[in-house]
Amino acid sequence: LRNQVRHPPMLRRILLATAVFGAWTSLALADVSMNTQSAPKGAYEQNSDHTVVGFCTSHMELSTYCGRFDKTTAKLTFNGSQPERSTVTATIDLSSVNTPSAELNDKLRKELFRNGSTATFTSTEVKLNGKNEGTVTGNLAINGVTKPVTLKVKFNGGEPFPFGDKYVLGFSATTAFKRSDFGLTDMVGAQFAGDDVSLQIDIEFLQVK
Repeated sequence: LRNQVRHPPMLRRILLATAVFGAWTSLALADVSMNTQSAPKGAYEQNSDHTVVGFCTSHMELSTYCGRFDKTTAKLTFNGSQPERSTVTATIDLSSVNTPSAELNDKLRKELFRNGSTATFTSTEVKLNGKNEGTVTGNLAINGVTKPVTLKVKFNGGEPFPFGDKYVLGFSATTAFKRSDFGLTDMVGAQFAGDDVSLQIDIEFLQVK
């Protein structure tokens, strides 16, 4: 007992809080299920607090420049036992574009993404390529132009939502398209940006009850 380390009261409280948080986190992670069939079937909707839709393109072929869209909505009809029967729809408010440059944001909103301008995605086919990976093909519509795109999707797991009697699912997805295909070229300075645009989507869906 004489050799026992004595911590100041504040440090003891910090150490205790850290231990409790670590135990809670481990317990929460243990509840995550990678078994799609354990998730309830039916309707889910995007949890906006835990959704990020980012995009990247090249700048003068010198660097990769990225931004995001802050206002999105998505709905999922999930069938874990028959993934090909799942469907998803999503809408992006393009005027919610957010890049590191306030000047660029203003130009994009005035010249390309005016108020009311949206991008919509409607799935047409779902394929499972691995245990927790697959593709979702659908129609992407921007500026009145509709083109097919395919998203590479990873299922990150599901678990009971800790705040309420619902279930939550997590996914990551990537895709790419040419902005010229959708007429996203009519802006001063557009020639300095690459034509190829990649999308990175990380999203959580909450069960609708």
